[in-house]
Amino acid sequence: MRRFVKFPHMWRVCLKEIPGANACTYRVALYLLDRASFSRRVVVSTKAMQKQGVGRKGKRRALKQFEQKGLISVEWHPKKSPVATVRFAKGNTTAG
Repeated sequence: MRRFVKFPHMWRVCLKEIPGANACTYRVALYLLDRASFSRRVVVSTKAMQKQGVGRKGKRRALKQFEQKGLISVEWHPKKSPVATVRFAKGNTTAG
């Protein structure tokens, strides 16, 4: 069974503007958008990212880049997985 992930236009525009965006960046984006279809708050564990082919450093870099672009807000916790709140529109934290 194939699954499709909605990829909001705002995300496409912002990802093009991220300098040095690579496969890891897009894999993290797809993971966040897929998970956000269930809940806007997404726990981004290193184990889940490793299944996507993304290491700790790639995960952290992508989350920081998305946060700077306003695509997500992140709750950083020492020695715990960060929790990202996904935004689907600038200045808006709701899906739709």
